[in-house]
Amino acid sequence: MAFEMPRANKPEDVGLSSQRLQRIRDVLQADIDNGLVPGAVLLIARRGQIASSEALGYRDREDGAVMTPDTIFRIASMTKPVVSVAAMMLAEEGKLLIANPASRYIPAFAYLKVAANSDDPGAKALTLEPPQR
Repeated sequence: MAFEMPRANKPEDVGLSSQRLQRIRDVLQADIDNGLVPGAVLLIARRGQIASSEALGYRDREDGAVMTPDTIFRIASMTKPVVSVAAMMLAEEGKLLIANPASRYIPAFAYLKVAANSDDPGAKALTLEPPQR
């Protein structure tokens, strides 16, 4: 059973700017035109409605097969972008202060040690010490 998300009549109906969404599309298209990526699928939703959705470029440039909204492709290593967006959302809500040390949110980091070179040129082993930053 496929799930269809409702589509906003225009991006402004969900508090987004048509002009700024066009800028995102233009950047993606420029990357396609410059050969950085063969194609992309763009979908931006807000307040439970699709504000913008478009398939750009090719799913297979050599064969001339165009990208479609339902093209299936591999997405690898998405942990960092997903965690970064989650952290920014928490920061926006005032639940996370980026300047705070990580140990405020993850107590195990309070006792973190890092390897450091000794100032003694004759020392053969690394020492462990608290991080400086």
